[in-house]
Amino acid sequence: MCVDYVERVHTSHAKDILDPPILGILLRGPPMTKLAHQELTGAIIGAYYEVYNHTSRTYPEYIYERAMMEELRRRGMATISQDEYQIFYKERLVGVQRLDMFVVQEVVVENKVAEHLTPLHKAQTISYLKTVDKDVGLLLNFGSRVPEFNRLHFNPAKRAGSSVKGVNREDISPSPDWLYPDLSYEIMGGLFEVHTILGAGFVHRIYTRACRHELSLRDLAVKPAKRMQVAYKGTVIGSVAFGHLLVEGKIIVFPVAIGSLQDIRLENLKHWMRLCDIKLAILANFDAVHLEFIFVRA
Repeated sequence: MCVDYVERVHTSHAKDILDPPILGILLRGPPMTKLAHQELTGAIIGAYYEVYNHTSRTYPEYIYERAMMEELRRRGMATISQDEYQIFYKERLVGVQRLDMFVVQEVVVENKVAEHLTPLHKAQTISYLKTVDKDVGLLLNFGSRVPEFNRLHFNPAKRAGSSVKGVNREDISPSPDWLYPDLSYEIMGGLFEVHTILGAGFVHRIYTRACRHELSLRDLAVKPAKRMQVAYKGTVIGSVAFGHLLVEGKIIVFPVAIGSLQDIRLENLKHWMRLCDIKLAILANFDAVHLEFIFVRA
């Protein structure tokens, strides 16, 4: 994650933030550093506290977004909400993503309703900054007991240094019963590359397309599929949606974007792998601060 600094504010005195001197102190970055779009982000944070102070903590996220849109409109700030932006991976279009809010075409605003903000929330917001090629974002939490926000800064110039050439073996915990170790390491290098460049926060289809492109660039034969067959007593009775990639006819890669890999029922995957006569699969979760993965042996 290419972040110059992250500023976190968590205070029980929301009304004090509306006082300009206090706001200026809270927005002050590293010593002797003038923050990009300081006045604009200060005004947005003021709107956040106004909405926080005049709403309860019981609403879904879209209610707070609409309240923010109204408050920013009243303050004369042009704001776009839920607009779609194209996502590219190594010059290949891999999908579109909606952003919560984009204020005066400069500051990305991501709204959350959570007990507290997490590193994953920050990683997602940084990914959205990459999407619109902007350097400043605000992460606002409407679900916490007291107001909480992060001011995030991304340096687009650091993109070039974010790529990885491969995967270190110490990043993976090998198992004695692994099949195709060389192919497995090449695939893992591609998965780490995708996560490093895109980051967290996108839907699984975007990661699946990016993984297909990356593995193809590595001269691997990749066959994409959108569904997984279901069998009953050896007879196929239907299929369910589950995008995946068959690599070199040997390993299935399942790119997902979920809260936890523990939510996946591995027995279902193993059953389907046996049906396809595939011995090894890699389950990779991209919606995480660091790439999460499991090797599944049928």
